[in-house]
Amino acid sequence: MVILKTQAYTLQKAGTQPDQYEDAFAFDMRSGRAAVADGASDSFEARGWATTLTQSFVKKPPVPEQDAFMEWLEIPSRAWHVVLPWDELPWYAEQKARDVGGLATLLGFYLVRGAETNGTVEDVIRWRALAVGDACLLHLRDNELIHRFPIDKTEGFNSTPALLSTRLEHDAEVIESGELRTMEGTCQVGDTFLLATDAIAERLYDLADLEDLNIGLPDWESILSLMDDDFEGLIDQFREDALIRNDDVTLLVSRVEEQEDAS
Repeated sequence: MVILKTQAYTLQKAGTQPDQYEDAFAFDMRSGRAAVADGASDSFEARGWATTLTQSFVKKPPVPEQDAFMEWLEIPSRAWHVVLPWDELPWYAEQKARDVGGLATLLGFYLVRGAETNGTVEDVIRWRALAVGDACLLHLRDNELIHRFPIDKTEGFNSTPALLSTRLEHDAEVIESGELRTMEGTCQVGDTFLLATDAIAERLYDLADLEDLNIGLPDWESILSLMDDDFEGLIDQFREDALIRNDDVTLLVSRVEEQEDAS
């Protein structure tokens, strides 16, 4: 059985407390699903919305098609609305909850299982990903980067990414404008997928661009080893050296591994 062995790394903005962290992540190693989201600070209960999106994706990924995705969004949107203590909100908070709502980017990834392979037996493992906004996926094999999604180059990052909202009318406009991005491909046992929110994703893209500029080949395994040894210290150093924006940071390192079924 193929699983997605995943390690999560997170850090809140410098100068804030852990409970002010507004990113979110979720994963299920056995089903081969993972997701990250970045809640927008100027929205209402952004962390809760980001968390609801990632958990909903891992529980049941949406079909990567516009109408089906909009139908899928109804469930997390309803869940976010249900848990809010509307009767306890002051009038200005209630107004913001209704008029703005929660906002977040989303990147979801999963290994294709069972019936989704159309009943064929393949030697390769298929995967799919979808994204709204600037959370990114990097696909590594044999210490080399072979795919990045949904942004192609570092220049594609900006301060106004597309965002999913708890307000479905907003989401319909976002999806109709082409902001739902999808990708699928194949992978092998031993491949690694990095799911990253925008700040750390942009830094990883900077490292990837070194190869494109013929400056040098990034040693991805060494980079991941440094992160595993002291993720917080590495991010703090990046911030001190102005190599990364001061933002919440979330990184999932997901490795495709083969695991024997328990007998």
